[in-house]
Amino acid sequence: MKKKNVFVIIIDSLRSDKFIGSSKTSHTPNIDKLIENGIYFCNTVSPSDGTLFSWAGIFSGKYSFRTGINLGRFSKVDKKMTTLFHLLKKNGYDFYGHLPEVASKIGLFPNFKNENVFFNKYVNFEDGLGQQIINELSSNMKTPWCYILHSYDLHFPMKIPEKFDEIQYGKIKYERAVSSIDYWIGKFINCIDMKNTLLIITADHATHINEIEMDAGIVNTEKIQMLDSIAPKIGRIIPEKLLPIKSKVFFALEKKRKKQKEKFVSKLNLKPHQLRQIIFQRGDVDKFLYDENIHVPLLIVDSKLTHGTKIEHLTRSIDISPTILDIINSEYKLENVDGVSLLPEINNKKSEERIGFIENTPLIQKKVNLTIGIRTSKFKYFRDRDDLTKRVHLFNLIEDKFEENNIAASRPDIVEKMEKFISKINYKNNSKITTIDKKESEIIENELEKLGYD
Repeated sequence: MKKKNVFVIIIDSLRSDKFIGSSKTSHTPNIDKLIENGIYFCNTVSPSDGTLFSWAGIFSGKYSFRTGINLGRFSKVDKKMTTLFHLLKKNGYDFYGHLPEVASKIGLFPNFKNENVFFNKYVNFEDGLGQQIINELSSNMKTPWCYILHSYDLHFPMKIPEKFDEIQYGKIKYERAVSSIDYWIGKFINCIDMKNTLLIITADHATHINEIEMDAGIVNTEKIQMLDSIAPKIGRIIPEKLLPIKSKVFFALEKKRKKQKEKFVSKLNLKPHQLRQIIFQRGDVDKFLYDENIHVPLLIVDSKLTHGTKIEHLTRSIDISPTILDIINSEYKLENVDGVSLLPEINNKKSEERIGFIENTPLIQKKVNLTIGIRTSKFKYFRDRDDLTKRVHLFNLIEDKFEENNIAASRPDIVEKMEKFISKINYKNNSKITTIDKKESEIIENELEKLGYD
């Protein structure tokens, strides 16, 4: 049987509530039509709030900490680990795509057939990348093909195309960027045979948005956030040996900006979830795992699957690869993984309640307080990674969708249940492992710093 092509679109930092639902104000006719003709998973969680961890989870079907991506420092994935790409290759697939340069350093992705796959700066669809993708999708790519696209159009610093920087495309800049992305997705879809293509649209992780809408208008900290727009440029022009100095300057300015933000919002009547959105900074010492960090969209479009279906049960990004292999009728399956195929549920078969393990991605130049946790359809639980008695958070997501009422103290029974889930998953903190290739870690971290990460 002829295998279907596979097109995976990952939109960096795309939130579920800005992809579908009443809270989005962007103009997305192409995405809306795809949702009408596909299966949308309303409750999908990423394994982490950072790109590398999320990539490792998506394409291996394993929780990130099992993949080798973090061995105290950012590392290459385990060379012995079987990924989606290994099995697609066995099924006769060729690979095409576009991803940031750091993707070429972590040992996860396959050999690609097209040229200029990896970009080492912020290249958006409007910068020429979109037309390059159109040209490739319109060419005679050997079938079956798998195309992996990672878009940075929503990643800081956002560059809104002039034609989309209007109120009809969104009330805030983030949503105007989503409208621009939708335009290009429509262009891409017009280039391929959707009857013979499996399309996946998702995100690596979600993100805080430093703009909020209030009765008096839009509240944002754009002027205070100016460093975000120049951080990548600084990273690219500063010699590698001076990057630690750049990071010290960055964190010093972050501390100053934090105070400016707090002063700015002190006169505003903000709700708790709005407050944490507006004052969030990448250099914060204390990391958390609210849904604005890990609740991502997941849309699957295939001509042979039921159209217009919305699935409310919890799903995970780690379920994507097993599902792809199932839909294309792969002769090979991923083994010993945490993810499961969603195809039975798509076909209206009952499934067991799933849980999602979640963890923070560390910073490069600074030790921060990380958290780990569990996400279910009803509850969110996270606490300090190294001490289960510190920074304990528990939220009832049905009654408290913005995670403003921490019920950990009043529901120790649920906290205990969540800890049992973590024990069952057998989470291992790999940060204390010392047998790592320091040279490989430096290469990966340098690429991240060029993109403005610290």
